[in-house]
Amino acid sequence: MSQTADPELLEKIKSIIRRDLKLGSAATVADDMPLVGGEMDLDSLDILLLVSSIEKQFAIKIPSEAVGRWVFTDVSTLANYVADNRETLKVTASPVASTDTDWLSRLPHGPGFRFVSKVTEVVPGKSAKGVWELKGDEAFFADHFPGNPIVPGVLLTESMAQLAGMCAGGEGKSGMIVHIDIRFESPVKPPASIELSAMVTSTMGALLQCDVQASVAGVVAARGSITLHVS
Repeated sequence: MSQTADPELLEKIKSIIRRDLKLGSAATVADDMPLVGGEMDLDSLDILLLVSSIEKQFAIKIPSEAVGRWVFTDVSTLANYVADNRETLKVTASPVASTDTDWLSRLPHGPGFRFVSKVTEVVPGKSAKGVWELKGDEAFFADHFPGNPIVPGVLLTESMAQLAGMCAGGEGKSGMIVHIDIRFESPVKPPASIELSAMVTSTMGALLQCDVQASVAGVVAARGSITLHVS
C-alpha cells in the first residue's frame, strides 16, 4: 500500500513491538522494517503475542487470514491496517454455550492431575468458566507452607491452563503450554472454591491465547494470559 502511516500511530506500534519482542526502549524500529522474513523474522508465537497486544491497545480484531497477507509486510503496513480498522464496529451473532458435554473427561490428564472440579460453561472457540474446589486435605498442602497452607501458584496456573484448553472445543484436542504471563494478586488458603475463567483473545494456526483469571469470593487471586499449542 502507498498510504502513509500516521506518525503518532507508528510510534505507538513501535513501542509495542519493542516491549513485546524485548528489544529495549532504545532499539531502532524502521517504518519499513519487515516483520516476517526480514531481520526480525518473527515466529508464529511472536506474531500471536504482537497481534494480541495490538488488538487490546486499539480495540480491533485482526483475523488470522489477514496476518499472512500484507498486514505484516512491515511496520507501516501494520499501522495502516490498524488505522483503517480501529473505527470499524463489527457485530456478529454470539456463539452458543455448551452445557451438555463432559468437558472434564476431555482433559488429557487423569483425575489425579485435574485442577478443575466443575465446568460451568464453555463457548467453543470463545470462552470457558469453571470451579476448582479445595478442601485442604489435598496431598500437596502437607509440605507447602506447613501449618499455613497456601495453594501453590504453579497449580493455580495449571488450573487456568486446563480451563483454557477447553476453549478449543474439539473432542480429542489437547493443549500444551507455550507461553505464560500470570500475575498473582492474593494468596488462596484452603478450604476454597476458586472460580476460573478463560477468554480467547487470539488464535493463529494451532496457537490459542486466552486471558485467564482465578478468584475467590470476588477477590482476584491471579490473572494474565496463557498461550497453548492445540493439537
